[in-house]
Amino acid sequence: MKPLPPRRLHPPLGAIAALLLLTAGVAHAESGVTEQIEPAEIDLGETAQLTIATLDSTQTLVTPPVIPGLEFVAVGQSSQMESVNGRTTSKSSVVYEVIPQRAGIFTIPGGSPPLVLRVRPGGASAPPASAGAFSTSPAARSGMVASATQLTQDGSAFVRLRLPKHQLYVGESMPVDIQVGVRDGLVATLSGLPSFGGDSFTLNNLSTKPEEAREIIGGQPFTVLIWHSALAAVKPGTASLTIDTPLTVRMQSMRPSAANPSGDPALDEFFNDPFFQKFFGVVGTTEKEITLASPPTSISVMALPAQSRPEGFSGAVGHFKITSELSAATTTVGDPLTLRMHVSGAGNFDRVRSGMLGSAHDWKTYPPTATFTATDSNGYHGEKVFEQVAIAKEPGNQTLPALAFSYFDPDAGRYESAQTPPISVAVIPAAASSSAANGRVPNDHEGKAREGRFASPALRPDYADTGNSVASLVPRYFQPPFLAVPSAMALAFTAAWFWLRRREQAANDSRTAVQRATSQATATWLAQMETAAARGDAQVFFSSARSVLRQALGARWHVAPQSIGLEEIDAHLGRDDQDVRQLFASADEATYSGCDAVIGDLEHWKHVVLRQLNERPTR
Repeated sequence: MKPLPPRRLHPPLGAIAALLLLTAGVAHAESGVTEQIEPAEIDLGETAQLTIATLDSTQTLVTPPVIPGLEFVAVGQSSQMESVNGRTTSKSSVVYEVIPQRAGIFTIPGGSPPLVLRVRPGGASAPPASAGAFSTSPAARSGMVASATQLTQDGSAFVRLRLPKHQLYVGESMPVDIQVGVRDGLVATLSGLPSFGGDSFTLNNLSTKPEEAREIIGGQPFTVLIWHSALAAVKPGTASLTIDTPLTVRMQSMRPSAANPSGDPALDEFFNDPFFQKFFGVVGTTEKEITLASPPTSISVMALPAQSRPEGFSGAVGHFKITSELSAATTTVGDPLTLRMHVSGAGNFDRVRSGMLGSAHDWKTYPPTATFTATDSNGYHGEKVFEQVAIAKEPGNQTLPALAFSYFDPDAGRYESAQTPPISVAVIPAAASSSAANGRVPNDHEGKAREGRFASPALRPDYADTGNSVASLVPRYFQPPFLAVPSAMALAFTAAWFWLRRREQAANDSRTAVQRATSQATATWLAQMETAAARGDAQVFFSSARSVLRQALGARWHVAPQSIGLEEIDAHLGRDDQDVRQLFASADEATYSGCDAVIGDLEHWKHVVLRQLNERPTR
């Protein structure tokens, strides 16, 4: 039995495999990897930092292993080189943020000895889950717990949520991060913004341009798109929240014949790696539409308690504080003041409402207005300012009542009421202000006369200073100098009326003359038609008949008679009166061909002309 010949590898594959083995051996022998985690003990809801450093920049960076209950997010990368005694060494490091999903003791292999991270369930030192403050890393926020990372079947993408908690009250808002990850080597285009179905929650508007971050999952680098928003519960109960995101994915592929003539599927997967595609320089793309969905997240929504609910509660849920201010500490009776109330904090500001003073004694008030200014990208933190115009009715030292605001504290599970202190205002009488503004002090005689006529010391009617006396009480518009003005206007109106009447009469005379001339011309053409019909002269008959019809149709259609031809007849009459069109055509034929018609036909065309003359022209 002959021995089988040794199997030969394809030259590029053999060379690449040998190169990889040689590089891996050298890297293992000459380079080292160090790992460090700080701190080694944290509470659930906090994060730790894992630093992985390699002593050779040419070696592929070591990525964290897949550990159930821990999530690694790349937040930074650095490289440095140093030369000692002519030998140059380089060092590269990657910093990962370690986010625990549950409490426990986790072992991170790879180091010597392996690293250990202890995660406590949380206590007084742990930050509140609803704080939702941003950390320095754009990929994660403190207090935000991510849902499970569930990749697609081909491991190319994922969608996940980051929530501070999974239990909230009706009307309560909480910050939420929506993250869409796409593995490197793919080019993904968003076909639409992330969305979720159902009527249990509402989501603030998402920006069309999300943040970007880098992350390592299962040893593969991913580009993560992040939207920050606020999620609000609408009705009580337990609801499952899933975020859907449509994507257009352009997957890189390689023709098997380029580097794998045998068509072996195992080799196809080997050569479809982006590194080998760039090495051979033959890259193809396959585009497809996919819809990514995040793993279902169960959220429990509780109803607000009906017991001890304040009377002025408007549905605000969160953590708030209020202050108030007045535009001025001194005013005058009848002058407006602006009262402002500032509500700041974190929560559902869309349900932060206030009636301000309402109807206050000794004050005239107007309905308040409100403006909101967000201090974060999702509208969860910010300040809402209410403004109300108030006018004092009486002078003296007045007091604006305290302003109250009620809200529900979701952490304490109870209603809270905040109140501002009353504001004192000095109100000056309007009469005293008017005298000071005029700069005129009345004498004793004028003062006593006014006091005798007006007993009330408050508002008084205006005092008119007549000045010099007049010789006559007749109004100026009845005196002779002023009577000339209306007389001149009457004469001008009469002259204009006569001029317009004369102009209209001249126009009527002109139209009458035109109509008379037209009638005379029509009578002349009709006489020519009668004479031509008696002689059997078709050429003269049709020429006269066409002239008569042009005059009649021109007056009816308001066009020049000379411009009427077959096109105008078709446009105005269409198929309603083919006799008129035939008459014009016969006139052209008689004029250019000189043919004659029998007398009976001429009589028929004469009746056609007379019928058109009997129709009244339109106006």
